Amino acid sequence: MSWHAPVTTLNRWTTGENPCEYLHDRPARLEYELVARLSPEEYEARMNAGWRKFGHVLFHPVCTDCRECRPIRIPVAGFTLDRSQRRVLKHCRARFEVRFATPTVDDARLRLYNRYHAQQEVRKGWPASEKSADDYHFSFVQSPLPAVEISVWEGEALRSVVLTDLTPNVVSGVYHYYDPDLRDAGIGVFSLLQTIDLAHLMGKTYAYFGFYVAGCASLSYKARFRPCEILGDDGVWRLHP
Repeated sequence: MSWHAPVTTLNRWTTGENPCEYLHDRPARLEYELVARLSPEEYEARMNAGWRKFGHVLFHPVCTDCRECRPIRIPVAGFTLDRSQRRVLKHCRARFEVRFATPTVDDARLRLYNRYHAQQEVRKGWPASEKSADDYHFSFVQSPLPAVEISVWEGEALRSVVLTDLTPNVVSGVYHYYDPDLRDAGIGVFSLLQTIDLAHLMGKTYAYFGFYVAGCASLSYKARFRPCEILGDDGVWRLHP
C-alpha cells in the first residue's frame, strides 16, 4: 500500500528482525516515521493503510512472512452488545463514573499504568514497560491530533484510562490500561465500550481498536465487539465472520 499525501516527516526508519511480542515463535519488523505535522484527515488515511501511532511516532508492521497484525474497527451504528457486555455495562455504570478530558499525566496515571503493566508481565509475559512522566507524555499526551482521554473513577480513585485520537470519521483507541485488581469486574471491557460510546456521541462512523491478532489473547479479544471489520492485505475492510 502506498501513501503520497504531504506529511512533515522528521525521520523514518525500519527495525531489524526481532522476536514478535504477539506471536513469540515468529520474527517481526516495524517501520517507523517521526512526524512534526499530521492532520486528522491524513492520519485517518494512514490508519486505513495499516498504520498506528503513539504521540508523533507512526508505525506499522513490515514482517516478511507474516500478515497477522490486522487493523480492526467497529461500525458504530451497527454495534450490538452481547449478553456478557450488557451485564458488564450494567454493573460498571452503577459502580463507576466516566469522565472525558484532554490527555494528561500525573502520579495517579503513572502508578496505574505501571501497576497494570507489571501485572501483565506476570500474567501474559509482556515485556517490561515501566514509564516515567516524560515517557508517558511523549507517547500519550503530546500529539499532533485532537485527542480525548476517557477516565473511569470510583469515588476519587482512578480505575481505568483510555487514550483516543480523533479523525473526521473515527475515534481511534490509542491505548488503555486499568486497575488489575478489577479485571474480573470487567473494567477492561467497560473501558472499550466507552470508546464506542464516545464515537457514538461525537457522530463518528467507526471506533478503531488498533491491531487484531487471531493467535494472541492480548489482541484477539477485540473481535468480541460485533460487528467488526478487519482490514485485508488488499486494502479492503471486510466484516469479520
